[in-house]
Amino acid sequence: MSSTTLQAPPARHTARFRLLRPELSALPYALGVSVFIMAAHNATFWERGWKAFGGDVRLLAGWGLAVWMLTLLTLLLLGFRWMLKPAAVFLLLLASVTSYFMDSLGIIIDREMIQNAMLTTVNESRHLLTPHLFLHVLLWGVLPSALALWVKVRPTGFLSGLWRWTASVLLALAVFAAALYSDFKAYAAVAREHKEVLSSYQPGAAIGGAVRYARMMLKAQDVAVAPLGRDARKGPLITAAPKPVLTVVFVGETARAQNFGLDGYARQTTPELARRDVVNFTDVTSCGTSTAVSVPCMMSNLTRDGYSYDQAIRQENLLDVLGHAGVDVLWWDNNTGDQGTAARMGPIRRMSATDDPAACAAGECTDAVFLGPLAAALPEIKRDTVLFIHMIGSHGPSYFLRYPPEAEVFKPACHTPEFADCSAEEIVNAYDNSIRFSDHVIAATIDMLAARKDLVSSVLFLSDHGESLGEDGLYLHAAPYFLAPGTQTHVPMVLWFSEGYRQAFGLDTDCLMAKADQPQSQDDVLHTVLGIMDITTAVRSPSLDLVGDCQGRRRDGASN
Repeated sequence: MSSTTLQAPPARHTARFRLLRPELSALPYALGVSVFIMAAHNATFWERGWKAFGGDVRLLAGWGLAVWMLTLLTLLLLGFRWMLKPAAVFLLLLASVTSYFMDSLGIIIDREMIQNAMLTTVNESRHLLTPHLFLHVLLWGVLPSALALWVKVRPTGFLSGLWRWTASVLLALAVFAAALYSDFKAYAAVAREHKEVLSSYQPGAAIGGAVRYARMMLKAQDVAVAPLGRDARKGPLITAAPKPVLTVVFVGETARAQNFGLDGYARQTTPELARRDVVNFTDVTSCGTSTAVSVPCMMSNLTRDGYSYDQAIRQENLLDVLGHAGVDVLWWDNNTGDQGTAARMGPIRRMSATDDPAACAAGECTDAVFLGPLAAALPEIKRDTVLFIHMIGSHGPSYFLRYPPEAEVFKPACHTPEFADCSAEEIVNAYDNSIRFSDHVIAATIDMLAARKDLVSSVLFLSDHGESLGEDGLYLHAAPYFLAPGTQTHVPMVLWFSEGYRQAFGLDTDCLMAKADQPQSQDDVLHTVLGIMDITTAVRSPSLDLVGDCQGRRRDGASN
């Protein structure tokens, strides 16, 4: 029986195999990956840098070299020895995701955006997971990652690898410093005055945001909540009211003043409110550009200048103060929850298809879901009450799901979350339809309350933030406040009072109308709601209460 001798492949075949799978040492490998990230995932960064430096190629080159070294340092620090390839894959995939949102929608992934992502719902987030995103990540993240895994990194011993790694880190630091200090004055000015440049750097902005978010959450562990407004008491007006006092506070979602009919928009997107006797405030600014910031901020007494997440969670808020005064507080939600503001009250009511199957026929509930439960609840209100209604409003990108098909007035409307598949007109039409449907829900609530003579009622509507609809390449919201356009910070606010309220509280609506065009902000919310309910407390600031100085005037029953 003969044996077969296995022979090695010819040398030329081995050489070809080695050519097909290149082998690099760690530093050239890291340089190649970081160059690809800077070239493929930073279109907006380079565009904004070009504008910031006034087209000066020399300055932009030095700036780009410094930021390239930051990318290289990030990869080296995450990827010592065998961790280099996993770190490269992580950065490539992360940059492919963040660059898509930055370059396609103008969305910056910073600390607040990460906070929004952690607090969002599945329904809300899934609209951002589009085929265009997956294709982008496949082409610019998955395939480059596969290539990065395929290339061999030349192995070294531990000590040899350590000194090579240390030398590479020091070299990158040296080049970074040299590039930055080649014209430090110019680069410091851009970093200070054009924050949008570094905010668009991928994936550095996202990594920095994640670190800041983690630090913020670590500080928030096991906090002691300080009391607020424990002196709150019902004032003489509400005490003397002949019937239970009910205030409905609509916490709107993503309604911008520029598309609000009552604020002078060319289209009448608020036809029903226009026929009600409301007080519309035309110049109102938000505390933030996202729900996660604006909602807890407007419910606090911190004001926009003093607000921080850490400060807000360490003290009670408007809902607590109302509770201290003996007012019943309810929170109904068709959005992302109370953002922690109702943490010390009873369970919030989350609306679902069981509340109104027709309003939820598309798989997500429109804000019509509130109307049936509200009609059923009104006869049961026997005590002074504030009901907070957190709307889904005009939340994007799927504006077409925020209203039923029969409410589509402005056509053609965008019927997909893929903005790239719609014209600018179609996007605006869908958004305007959502505003018009919010108008219907608020007006229907007003009509319900006006018809009930057993309640002394009022309504406050205020959007949490605005929205970008493609202006300057920006879509959606949550831009850093220092970069945010007015479309994301200028929001509508409306007040309505029943005839019973005007009589019981002596409300002078002419006094309120005189404030309608004056600059206001979400700083007013806590104080104005306390004013509407006539709650006396040291927390309530007369200068921020829009209603208090207009009460106690009308005593003759005459119409204002």
